[in-house]
Amino acid sequence: MKKLLLVYPNQSWQKQDFATNWVLNPATLCQLASMVKDEVDVKITDANFYKLTKEEFSDIINDYKPDYVGISVLTSEYGQTLDITAQLIKKINKNIIVIAGGVHAIIEYENIIENSDIDYVVRGEGEIVLRDLIKFLKGRAPLPEEGLVYKEGNRTIIQNHAIINDLDSLPWPDYSLVNFNEYINNVPRKGPLSAPRFPYYRITVTRGCPFGCSFCQVETIAGKKIRSRSAESVIDHLVYMKQNYGIKSLVIDDDNMLGKRDFFNEFLKLMISKKIDLPFIMGGVSVFLLNDELIDLMARAHCFCVNIAIESGNERVSKQIIKKPLDLKKVPEIIKKIKGRGIYCLGNFMIGLPGEKWDEILDTINYIETSGVDYAKIFIAIPLKKTRLWEMAAKFGSFVRDISNIEVDTRFGQLKGEDWSPKDVSILRAYEWDRINFGSVEKRKKMAEIWHLSEEELKKIRKDTRDAITLF
Repeated sequence: MKKLLLVYPNQSWQKQDFATNWVLNPATLCQLASMVKDEVDVKITDANFYKLTKEEFSDIINDYKPDYVGISVLTSEYGQTLDITAQLIKKINKNIIVIAGGVHAIIEYENIIENSDIDYVVRGEGEIVLRDLIKFLKGRAPLPEEGLVYKEGNRTIIQNHAIINDLDSLPWPDYSLVNFNEYINNVPRKGPLSAPRFPYYRITVTRGCPFGCSFCQVETIAGKKIRSRSAESVIDHLVYMKQNYGIKSLVIDDDNMLGKRDFFNEFLKLMISKKIDLPFIMGGVSVFLLNDELIDLMARAHCFCVNIAIESGNERVSKQIIKKPLDLKKVPEIIKKIKGRGIYCLGNFMIGLPGEKWDEILDTINYIETSGVDYAKIFIAIPLKKTRLWEMAAKFGSFVRDISNIEVDTRFGQLKGEDWSPKDVSILRAYEWDRINFGSVEKRKKMAEIWHLSEEELKKIRKDTRDAITLF
């Protein structure tokens, strides 16, 4: 039987960075494995989770002798790990077919396919594409007609982006192929979105978003239409995970679960009626879609925490630059209702946008302090390729480096404004994040509890964050 190795590269092969190195959810690789395990012998290697050296990874290639290797890279910030991994594989055996996937591949497919160590790039959602490609490589089916980028001599063939409309047609991830207990008892990184109970389960049940915020790549990655499995299927799966893995809480990683209102309502009602009893965190919530009924249902379904996307505290920036359909005047009252139902509330904010003025940045800092959020995540705006924010930054001449030679680095500013520099926003972000979130004894104690850290461990993270700006 042919062999397929599915891989997460070790992020530290590219760089060591406490702020952006984190454990990846094995669901992606386990989902892909579920699709092809009847066609090939499948092995999963998470070099990132186990901190494998390049030599240890090469030993796995030598021992397993795969015919095909699928490499998934989540973000272009770690795009070099794809090239490193492919080079290690081809150095051992040039006949191994290397397939690149993940968000990085969806965004950068035209550049990735120029690497001669990579045979195919998956453009879009990969479950069906990978299955059909494996069948083709085995001589059992024609080449897939969508979702692939590959070379034909000197020509680059770029097929249409692959989207799966019926998510219920997919099997659930096969976690038997990894030591799943090690994942569900460890957090991906210490932070305010740490699971409330262990073991915990990270899950994504919807794909796509119609709202088109200028900084976001989701429309390019997963399309504007929100798709989901049925609520009944999700609930049945959670029951299975409780029975088989003993999970005690959930972290829901969806970009915009509320965007599919009927599904979300039914999901919450089933969580309540079937007494699922899994406190859950929602990592991405469109605050403008919340209402009293939903907040009540979320509380009754044991929602522990919501992370709401506000981004800017300045009306002009919110409407004209970020293009978020949000009424800033209504947000504090919604936050008050969320907290009134005993739900912990985080807020996402962003500074240093193209066309933003320094005083507008300060408006956001002031808004954070009056909004009522329990914790503020303050990000420096990083224009990502194939977003409108990238186009704005290019139009306004905001990039401080040659646009053809920009690497994603989410720690530091890469843009300039009329009256601010990248260093200005990097320093402001680090010190205001520290002051706003940890400025009292009570806040420090609460944050340490939520982050599952001692106060000394939290103190070190804060200092490392401030010290990092000296690397700028």
